Amino acid sequence: MSTIRWMVTALVLTSATLAGFVVADPARPVAAAQCSITTTLQLGSRSGQVACLEARLTELGFGGDRSPDPYFGLSTREQVLAFQQARGLGVDGLVGPVTRAALELASPSIASVATIAPSVVEQRVIGVSVEGRPIIATRMGTPGGRVVVVIGIIHGDEVKGAEITGLVRLLPTPVEVDLWLVDSVNPDGVANGTRGNANLVDLNRNFSNGWSYIAPSTEHRQYSGEAPADQPETQALEAFITEIRPEIAVWYHQDANTVSAGGARKEIPTEYAALVGLSISDVPCSQRCTGTAGSFVNATVAGATSFLVELPGSAQVDEAMIRLHAASLLTVITR
Repeated sequence: MSTIRWMVTALVLTSATLAGFVVADPARPVAAAQCSITTTLQLGSRSGQVACLEARLTELGFGGDRSPDPYFGLSTREQVLAFQQARGLGVDGLVGPVTRAALELASPSIASVATIAPSVVEQRVIGVSVEGRPIIATRMGTPGGRVVVVIGIIHGDEVKGAEITGLVRLLPTPVEVDLWLVDSVNPDGVANGTRGNANLVDLNRNFSNGWSYIAPSTEHRQYSGEAPADQPETQALEAFITEIRPEIAVWYHQDANTVSAGGARKEIPTEYAALVGLSISDVPCSQRCTGTAGSFVNATVAGATSFLVELPGSAQVDEAMIRLHAASLLTVITR
């Protein structure tokens, strides 16, 4: 298929599909809790909020045979532990702010920010992949506001981040935020099911800042390319970042289940981690963290905060987790 045809095809895609992967469908009903929890619940708690908790756990498939009641006993604790384990949260049996948010039982005021209705301001092809697929950036919110860019996929076999960017595109945008969403910077890798692009280059080892050579290997799959930014996908992203100069950049990966804080304002990724129940830690690079996308942003844009979110394995990333990450993202980009 020609490059022009790929561009035309991509620009008329619906919100349900893009570059071979599925994103959020606005027509699909999402269950909403009819009650909320405003305090930490734990073994021995007794209130109507416990019944709310038990009803929600049952709705999500973690309940027992009994009807909801106001006492937090051993069976309730076991259900909470199972839910926390399944969602990749801290497994402590306590229903605190993070677990409440994951259950969608948090008081609405906790994560409320001023927003405007979701509306696409601009859709731009910022580059073309090795095999001719377009790399598309969707702009939402307020042009001239705080510039934020969110990248759903950079490694082609780590695709769940695109479901987060897909959902964010359907949600209200915080006021005064100039939000750019890129579902995938590696459409060839997505199509081929590979970490790298069509040249098997790991794009997160190919950026020009701090680049050094890593030879090809089927074992570690972190080939850096033969020179800094020698891949069309990297060149497109470097030019785009240099043009829009984001204050905040978020890159989604898998499967380490952590947040790697970087950039000038580490309180932003730290808050994100707290909201989604993850820890802050460095994600090791088995062949050196050379030529990474995040380091390029932080070195190119003065005062930028570019950080990496590592989701768990795909089997653990369900709709509730996608919603939690989308809501947390929309919260922290206002900070």
